[in-house]
Amino acid sequence: MNNAPDPRRRPPAAKTLDHTVAAVPLLQGRVLLHEHAQYTPRPRPALDNGLSGVVMTGANADARAFQLRADVGYQGTLLIDSAVYTTYTATAEEPFMAPPDELFAAVDTSLNFQKARGATAALTPTGYIPPANSRALKAVMREANRIERADTLVSLPIDVTWLSRENIGQLIAVCDKILHPKAVILFRQFDPLGQAKDIPANLRRLFTEVEHMSLLRTDLAALDVMAHGALCAGICVQSSLRHAIPPDEKAQIGKRGGGPTYPHILMPQLMCFKGAEFLSKVYGNADPATCDCEECDGRSLDSFYLSDGETRRKAENHNIHTWGAWVSDMASYRAGSERKTWWRNKCAAAVDRYALENQRIGVGASPKSGFQVPAPLKAWATLPVTQ
Repeated sequence: MNNAPDPRRRPPAAKTLDHTVAAVPLLQGRVLLHEHAQYTPRPRPALDNGLSGVVMTGANADARAFQLRADVGYQGTLLIDSAVYTTYTATAEEPFMAPPDELFAAVDTSLNFQKARGATAALTPTGYIPPANSRALKAVMREANRIERADTLVSLPIDVTWLSRENIGQLIAVCDKILHPKAVILFRQFDPLGQAKDIPANLRRLFTEVEHMSLLRTDLAALDVMAHGALCAGICVQSSLRHAIPPDEKAQIGKRGGGPTYPHILMPQLMCFKGAEFLSKVYGNADPATCDCEECDGRSLDSFYLSDGETRRKAENHNIHTWGAWVSDMASYRAGSERKTWWRNKCAAAVDRYALENQRIGVGASPKSGFQVPAPLKAWATLPVTQ
């Protein structure tokens, strides 16, 4: 079966959203859902169209985005991230994935193609920017500033070490000179924000000091940057999409030996994602935590320990309902110190619940027997609130 879009069919948004329609007001304040382009798109009734949207992500993202518009009938906010940074590394000569003698024309063609497939705004085809590669980062800035469009986000797929104490100053300086909105994607095995103690604080600094910054392909870090002035952010459906891996590396996984895969569940009280297999074990001799979201209606969170598609769909809906409610709560607070204080207090309350939950189920705070506070959550709960 040929999944290529029929050129005679046009998704609804393509009729009006040309390159003169500015990206910023269309994306402002949204926390988007990253969908994997490996799968056939389907309706997501759990999404709040007023505060969210979709990022179709992966090598087949353009075709899947077209299907989402034309076949599913989705009319909300949509970005297309073909993830060229997973196979291509930016250089000083070729920061975008395009022939050097055709760079500008090829980038413009890529942006136009995304819009023709129904994208609300277009992402530049930026390659992965390796650690401390200043020439590649500055080349992205140089070529991005040649783009004369209002609908463009400059993709910045950076190694997380750009957020280190040694590199954050240069990253901020270059981002500040890019004339378009920016979309950061963090690279590192496992959770990028857990790599070093100063990463969460420096990510906040980047989003506080540079306007129109977005953070894509992440987890609850999306809410932290939104509380600190982000344009928009994106939370991924699958755990494998919540960060990116450099093109020359293979993904390291905690589970060995293959076998079935199970959903990752967002714990409403603890504010963390946990594998369904872990939850099944940790609650093996205790009453499990439950959830009252619209999808769960009191369901036990250890009951997602199944590998079938229906269970996965319900787990994804639970996750969307859970973080979507937090996004809605956040939007009710004034941007600035009021919103930051609300977020800090929410994270601090979650941190305090870890000891209580471990005590309730009679286990210690070890990786094998109980719940451990994630380092980023602990940072969000303790970093000072700035004005």
